[in-house]
Amino acid sequence: MKRSARAALGTAALFIAGPASALEVTRSRDIPAPPAAIWALIGDFCAIGLWHPQVERCVLSREDDDDGIRAQIRGLVAKGGLGTIVEVETARDEAAMSYSYSFIQGSLPVRAYNATLAVRPNGAGSTVVWTATFDAEGMSDAEALKDITGVYDAGLAGIAREVSR
Repeated sequence: MKRSARAALGTAALFIAGPASALEVTRSRDIPAPPAAIWALIGDFCAIGLWHPQVERCVLSREDDDDGIRAQIRGLVAKGGLGTIVEVETARDEAAMSYSYSFIQGSLPVRAYNATLAVRPNGAGSTVVWTATFDAEGMSDAEALKDITGVYDAGLAGIAREVSR
């Protein structure tokens, strides 16, 4: 495996095994669109640049090792000069319309951050669920919870806006 992908996966493994006292945020939004339509918008790991209002752009790096194991790493450039965030995809389930990822580095006030974004059927529409566990870093637990909740609410509103176009 290439060195950067191996390092990212090793770092992600450390984050996945975070402490039992981790903070948790779960946000969801009902959207009057079929799950497949929403997954078509958000399912690509770097599609966040299309629907999240705080992301200026996303750069995707895919690296395969000799066994064909792929590590997807995305770099998110935040709007307003707030820095770059690097995350690695840790799981993907196309049939269940979900992916999980871990924070590697950047301007988020967290460590040991692991998240999942999923689309669930809900009657004639869908519910998008975004959940994470993490530890606060550089601010209080309450401030970190508020920050991540705000990021998720803005993202879910962006998904609803983009899918309705």
